Amino acid sequence: MSSGEFQTYFQRRADRFAAFYSSEPVARMLGRGPLFDRLRMAVDTSESLGAKRVLDVGCGSGPLFAPLAAAGIHVTGIDPAAAMVELAKQQSESFPGLVEVEQRGWEQISEVDAYDVAVALGVFDYVGTPAELLTRMGRAAPHVVGSFPSPGIRTSLRKVRYGARGVTVHGYPASGFGRLAASAGLEVAETFPLDRAGYVVHFRRPA
Repeated sequence: MSSGEFQTYFQRRADRFAAFYSSEPVARMLGRGPLFDRLRMAVDTSESLGAKRVLDVGCGSGPLFAPLAAAGIHVTGIDPAAAMVELAKQQSESFPGLVEVEQRGWEQISEVDAYDVAVALGVFDYVGTPAELLTRMGRAAPHVVGSFPSPGIRTSLRKVRYGARGVTVHGYPASGFGRLAASAGLEVAETFPLDRAGYVVHFRRPA
């Protein structure tokens, strides 16, 4: 899925996707609990690494801002969709000096060692060249945290549903994370299962 297609799709559905994070109890009732599980895993990993600066790729409406800022971590959120960026900027106003929001896609990540951790939650789902995204994130930060939907009925249904709107969804078997990491010059540090939804993977540069 190109950045343009990604931008158009989420531009039209910004409020709907932002609403997924409005209530954790409701989200869990609707089977969307992994959205909050992966947020916590990203925050816990960032804190355990002693991160001071985090790049939030595909930040959406900014659900990572509050927990990271509460830990004193500076966050740069990027997203290609203007509607998402507007929502994220509104969220960032609650954390002056700790959160910056920019409208750009992952293809425009050109920073080198500018962050301690780069995070991409719900982004690899839609990327046809995951090694390129992971490579860019691995250049920007020595640690990368990403979420990946696993192949199966859940992802197959998403492929049909999203495909009807011209959006391609990708599933990732756990057995492929090592090869993906190696293709980006990284290694797998930890893999966290998200029940049937997939995985959160912590990648790092080899020692």
